Amino acid sequence: MIKNNYHTHVSYCNHAIGEVEDYVKMAISLGFDEIGITDHAPIPEIFMNKTDYEHNWCSENMKVETIDKYLNDIKECQNKYSDKIKILSGFESEFLPKELEFYKFLRSKVDYLNLGIHYFEYNNKIYNTYSDVDEYSLDGYVKACILAMESGLFNTLVHPDLFMYNYPKFDDKCILATKAIITSAIKNNVYLEINAGGVRHSRKNKVFDRFLYPNIDFWKICKNYPELKIIIGADSHKPSELGSDEIQEVCQFAEELGLNVLQRMEILH
Repeated sequence: MIKNNYHTHVSYCNHAIGEVEDYVKMAISLGFDEIGITDHAPIPEIFMNKTDYEHNWCSENMKVETIDKYLNDIKECQNKYSDKIKILSGFESEFLPKELEFYKFLRSKVDYLNLGIHYFEYNNKIYNTYSDVDEYSLDGYVKACILAMESGLFNTLVHPDLFMYNYPKFDDKCILATKAIITSAIKNNVYLEINAGGVRHSRKNKVFDRFLYPNIDFWKICKNYPELKIIIGADSHKPSELGSDEIQEVCQFAEELGLNVLQRMEILH
Protein backbone atom coordinates (compact mmCIF):
# COMPACT_ATOMS: atom_id res chain seq x y z
CA MET A 1 0.00 0.00 0.00
CA ILE A 2 1.30 3.46 -0.87
CA LYS A 3 1.96 6.06 1.83
CA ASN A 4 2.28 9.01 -0.54
CA ASN A 5 0.13 10.16 -3.44
CA TYR A 6 0.95 12.90 -5.92
CA HIS A 7 -2.05 12.65 -8.26
CA THR A 8 -5.23 13.96 -6.63
CA HIS A 9 -8.26 15.76 -8.08
CA VAL A 10 -10.83 17.90 -6.29
CA SER A 11 -14.20 19.39 -7.15
CA TYR A 12 -12.84 22.39 -9.06
CA CYS A 13 -12.32 20.26 -12.17
CA ASN A 14 -16.08 19.62 -12.39
CA HIS A 15 -15.82 15.83 -12.47
CA ALA A 16 -14.30 14.98 -9.08
CA ILE A 17 -15.94 14.88 -5.64
CA GLY A 18 -14.52 16.42 -2.50
CA GLU A 19 -12.61 19.47 -1.37
CA VAL A 20 -8.89 19.74 -0.64
CA GLU A 21 -9.45 19.27 3.09
CA ASP A 22 -11.48 16.09 2.49
CA TYR A 23 -8.52 14.51 0.73
CA VAL A 24 -6.05 15.72 3.32
CA LYS A 25 -8.13 14.25 6.15
CA MET A 26 -8.43 10.95 4.29
CA ALA A 27 -4.69 10.85 3.64
CA ILE A 28 -3.98 11.46 7.32
CA SER A 29 -6.40 8.70 8.34
CA LEU A 30 -4.55 6.32 6.00
CA GLY A 31 -1.20 7.21 7.53
CA PHE A 32 0.15 9.06 4.50
CA ASP A 33 3.37 11.04 4.80
CA GLU A 34 2.76 13.28 1.78
CA ILE A 35 -0.06 14.22 -0.58
CA GLY A 36 0.02 16.35 -3.69
CA ILE A 37 -3.15 18.10 -4.79
CA THR A 38 -3.11 18.24 -8.59
CA ASP A 39 -6.45 19.18 -10.04
CA HIS A 40 -6.85 19.47 -13.81
CA ALA A 41 -5.38 22.80 -14.90
CA PRO A 42 -7.48 25.24 -16.90
CA ILE A 43 -7.63 24.96 -20.67
CA PRO A 44 -8.53 28.36 -22.14
CA GLU A 45 -11.13 28.14 -24.89
CA ILE A 46 -8.89 30.09 -27.26
CA PHE A 47 -6.52 27.10 -27.43
CA MET A 48 -8.74 25.32 -29.99
CA ASN A 49 -12.01 25.55 -31.86
CA LYS A 50 -15.32 24.80 -30.18
CA THR A 51 -15.70 21.33 -31.72
CA ASP A 52 -12.27 20.21 -30.51
CA TYR A 53 -12.88 21.80 -27.11
CA GLU A 54 -16.03 19.74 -26.65
CA HIS A 55 -14.56 16.55 -28.14
CA ASN A 56 -11.72 16.64 -25.63
CA TRP A 57 -13.90 17.41 -22.58
CA CYS A 58 -11.93 20.59 -21.92
CA SER A 59 -14.78 22.04 -19.87
CA GLU A 60 -14.04 19.31 -17.31
CA ASN A 61 -11.11 21.31 -16.04
CA MET A 62 -10.63 24.08 -13.55
CA LYS A 63 -11.38 27.61 -14.74
CA VAL A 64 -8.61 30.22 -14.81
CA GLU A 65 -10.56 32.43 -12.42
CA THR A 66 -10.65 29.59 -9.89
CA ILE A 67 -6.87 29.18 -9.58
CA ASP A 68 -6.43 31.57 -6.65
CA LYS A 69 -9.22 29.97 -4.63
CA TYR A 70 -7.83 26.50 -5.35
CA LEU A 71 -4.36 27.53 -4.20
CA ASN A 72 -5.76 29.25 -1.14
CA ASP A 73 -7.57 26.03 -0.15
CA ILE A 74 -4.27 24.18 -0.33
CA LYS A 75 -2.48 26.88 1.65
CA GLU A 76 -5.08 26.77 4.40
CA CYS A 77 -4.66 23.01 4.71
CA GLN A 78 -0.88 23.35 4.73
CA ASN A 79 -1.19 25.75 7.66
CA LYS A 80 -3.75 23.61 9.47
CA TYR A 81 -2.25 20.14 9.03
CA SER A 82 1.50 20.71 8.64
CA ASP A 83 2.19 18.80 11.85
CA LYS A 84 0.43 15.71 10.47
CA ILE A 85 1.24 15.52 6.75
CA LYS A 86 3.22 17.27 4.03
CA ILE A 87 0.90 18.85 1.44
CA LEU A 88 2.16 19.88 -2.00
CA SER A 89 0.39 22.06 -4.55
CA GLY A 90 0.19 21.11 -8.19
CA PHE A 91 -1.76 20.85 -11.41
CA GLU A 92 -2.24 18.08 -13.92
CA SER A 93 -1.73 19.88 -17.19
CA GLU A 94 -2.00 19.16 -20.89
CA PHE A 95 0.66 20.38 -23.31
CA LEU A 96 0.34 22.21 -26.60
CA PRO A 97 3.81 23.48 -27.63
CA LYS A 98 2.47 26.78 -28.98
CA GLU A 99 1.01 27.58 -25.54
CA LEU A 100 4.31 27.14 -23.68
CA GLU A 101 4.03 30.47 -21.85
CA PHE A 102 0.75 29.40 -20.30
CA TYR A 103 2.32 26.24 -18.88
CA LYS A 104 5.19 28.30 -17.52
CA PHE A 105 2.58 30.44 -15.78
CA LEU A 106 0.95 27.35 -14.27
CA ARG A 107 4.30 26.04 -13.05
CA SER A 108 5.06 29.36 -11.35
CA LYS A 109 1.96 28.98 -9.20
CA VAL A 110 2.56 25.54 -7.69
CA ASP A 111 5.15 23.15 -6.29
CA TYR A 112 5.08 20.87 -9.34
CA LEU A 113 3.22 19.90 -12.49
CA ASN A 114 1.96 16.51 -13.59
CA LEU A 115 1.82 15.97 -17.33
CA GLY A 116 -1.34 14.27 -18.56
CA ILE A 117 -1.69 13.98 -22.34
CA HIS A 118 -5.43 13.50 -22.83
CA TYR A 119 -5.27 15.21 -26.21
CA PHE A 120 -2.48 16.34 -28.52
CA GLU A 121 -1.96 18.32 -31.71
CA TYR A 122 -0.44 16.52 -34.67
CA ASN A 123 -0.20 17.84 -38.23
CA ASN A 124 -2.63 20.66 -37.45
CA LYS A 125 -5.29 18.40 -35.97
CA ILE A 126 -6.28 17.75 -32.35
CA TYR A 127 -6.50 14.07 -31.35
CA ASN A 128 -8.15 12.62 -28.26
CA THR A 129 -5.86 10.10 -26.57
CA TYR A 130 -8.74 7.92 -25.41
CA SER A 131 -10.39 7.52 -28.80
CA ASP A 132 -8.24 8.84 -31.64
CA VAL A 133 -4.88 7.07 -31.35
CA ASP A 134 -4.09 4.73 -34.25
CA GLU A 135 -1.00 3.70 -36.23
CA TYR A 136 -0.84 7.16 -37.79
CA SER A 137 -1.52 9.42 -34.80
CA LEU A 138 0.54 7.44 -32.27
CA ASP A 139 3.61 9.38 -33.41
CA GLY A 140 1.81 12.57 -32.43
CA TYR A 141 1.17 11.32 -28.91
CA VAL A 142 4.81 10.35 -28.47
CA LYS A 143 6.04 13.70 -29.81
CA ALA A 144 3.71 15.57 -27.45
CA CYS A 145 5.04 13.61 -24.47
CA ILE A 146 8.66 14.20 -25.47
CA LEU A 147 8.27 17.91 -26.18
CA ALA A 148 6.53 18.40 -22.84
CA MET A 149 9.21 16.50 -20.92
CA GLU A 150 11.93 18.45 -22.73
CA SER A 151 10.30 21.72 -21.62
CA GLY A 152 11.61 21.15 -18.09
CA LEU A 153 8.25 22.04 -16.56
CA PHE A 154 6.89 18.64 -15.62
CA ASN A 155 7.83 16.35 -12.77
CA THR A 156 5.79 13.27 -13.73
CA LEU A 157 4.18 11.91 -16.87
CA VAL A 158 1.00 10.37 -15.51
CA HIS A 159 -0.64 7.39 -17.23
CA PRO A 160 2.06 7.37 -19.95
CA ASP A 161 0.47 4.26 -21.47
CA LEU A 162 -2.91 5.93 -21.99
CA PHE A 163 -2.33 5.66 -25.75
CA MET A 164 -3.26 1.96 -25.43
CA TYR A 165 -6.78 2.76 -24.20
CA ASN A 166 -8.37 2.19 -27.60
CA TYR A 167 -5.40 0.92 -29.60
CA PRO A 168 -6.21 -2.58 -30.92
CA LYS A 169 -2.97 -4.44 -30.17
CA PHE A 170 0.45 -3.75 -28.68
CA ASP A 171 2.39 -3.89 -31.94
CA ASP A 172 5.88 -2.91 -33.11
CA LYS A 173 4.88 0.76 -33.29
CA CYS A 174 3.80 0.59 -29.66
CA ILE A 175 7.14 -0.93 -28.70
CA LEU A 176 8.98 1.94 -30.39
CA ALA A 177 6.62 4.47 -28.80
CA THR A 178 7.19 3.01 -25.35
CA LYS A 179 10.96 3.03 -25.71
CA ALA A 180 10.92 6.63 -26.94
CA ILE A 181 8.83 7.76 -23.96
CA ILE A 182 11.06 5.90 -21.51
CA THR A 183 14.25 7.27 -23.05
CA SER A 184 12.96 10.82 -22.88
CA ALA A 185 11.78 10.38 -19.28
CA ILE A 186 15.23 9.19 -18.23
CA LYS A 187 17.02 11.91 -20.20
CA ASN A 188 14.80 14.68 -18.79
CA ASN A 189 14.60 13.26 -15.25
CA VAL A 190 10.82 12.78 -15.31
CA TYR A 191 8.89 10.14 -13.38
CA LEU A 192 6.54 7.73 -15.13
CA GLU A 193 3.39 6.84 -13.22
CA ILE A 194 1.56 3.54 -12.87
CA ASN A 195 -1.99 4.84 -12.71
CA ALA A 196 -4.70 3.27 -10.54
CA GLY A 197 -7.38 5.24 -12.37
CA GLY A 198 -6.97 2.89 -15.31
CA VAL A 199 -8.22 0.04 -13.17
CA ARG A 200 -11.36 2.03 -12.37
CA HIS A 201 -11.86 2.80 -16.08
CA SER A 202 -11.49 -0.90 -16.86
CA ARG A 203 -14.16 -1.91 -14.35
CA LYS A 204 -16.48 0.90 -15.48
CA ASN A 205 -16.20 -0.32 -19.07
CA LYS A 206 -16.66 -3.95 -17.98
CA VAL A 207 -13.16 -4.96 -19.06
CA PHE A 208 -12.09 -7.66 -16.61
CA ASP A 209 -9.48 -9.73 -18.45
CA ARG A 210 -6.91 -6.92 -18.48
CA PHE A 211 -6.42 -3.26 -17.58
CA LEU A 212 -7.11 -0.62 -20.21
CA TYR A 213 -4.14 0.91 -18.44
CA PRO A 214 -1.71 0.30 -16.85
CA ASN A 215 -0.76 -1.72 -19.92
CA ILE A 216 1.27 -4.79 -19.06
CA ASP A 217 3.30 -4.77 -22.31
CA PHE A 218 4.32 -1.13 -21.77
CA TRP A 219 5.48 -1.79 -18.23
CA LYS A 220 7.30 -5.00 -19.12
CA ILE A 221 9.53 -2.86 -21.32
CA CYS A 222 10.01 -0.36 -18.49
CA LYS A 223 11.47 -3.14 -16.38
CA ASN A 224 14.49 -3.19 -18.71
CA TYR A 225 15.42 0.38 -17.69
CA PRO A 226 16.52 0.26 -14.04
CA GLU A 227 17.41 3.96 -14.07
CA LEU A 228 13.79 4.91 -14.89
CA LYS A 229 11.94 6.64 -12.03
CA ILE A 230 8.55 4.96 -11.43
CA ILE A 231 5.82 5.91 -8.95
CA ILE A 232 2.24 4.81 -8.36
CA GLY A 233 -0.54 7.38 -8.54
CA ALA A 234 -4.08 7.03 -7.21
CA ASP A 235 -5.51 9.52 -9.74
CA SER A 236 -8.16 9.94 -7.07
CA HIS A 237 -11.40 11.70 -7.99
CA LYS A 238 -13.01 11.09 -4.60
CA PRO A 239 -11.33 10.88 -1.16
CA SER A 240 -12.03 7.16 -0.69
CA GLU A 241 -9.95 6.35 -3.79
CA LEU A 242 -6.78 7.21 -1.88
CA GLY A 243 -7.13 3.86 -0.12
CA SER A 244 -9.06 1.89 -2.71
CA ASP A 245 -8.76 -1.69 -3.92
CA GLU A 246 -7.46 -0.30 -7.22
CA ILE A 247 -4.36 0.98 -5.42
CA GLN A 248 -3.70 -2.48 -4.06
CA GLU A 249 -4.19 -3.97 -7.53
CA VAL A 250 -1.62 -1.71 -9.18
CA CYS A 251 0.80 -2.30 -6.31
CA GLN A 252 0.44 -6.03 -6.95
CA PHE A 253 0.75 -5.43 -10.70
CA ALA A 254 4.07 -3.64 -10.18
CA GLU A 255 5.33 -6.26 -7.74
CA GLU A 256 4.52 -9.15 -10.07
CA LEU A 257 6.39 -7.44 -12.90
CA GLY A 258 9.36 -6.77 -10.64
CA LEU A 259 9.25 -3.01 -11.17
CA ASN A 260 11.31 -0.81 -8.87
CA VAL A 261 8.61 1.56 -7.63
CA LEU A 262 9.72 4.59 -5.63
CA GLN A 263 7.65 5.37 -2.57
CA ARG A 264 8.38 9.08 -2.48
CA MET A 265 8.50 11.65 -5.26
CA GLU A 266 11.11 14.39 -5.29
CA ILE A 267 10.39 17.69 -7.00
CA LEU A 268 12.84 17.73 -9.88
CA HIS A 269 11.36 20.49 -12.08
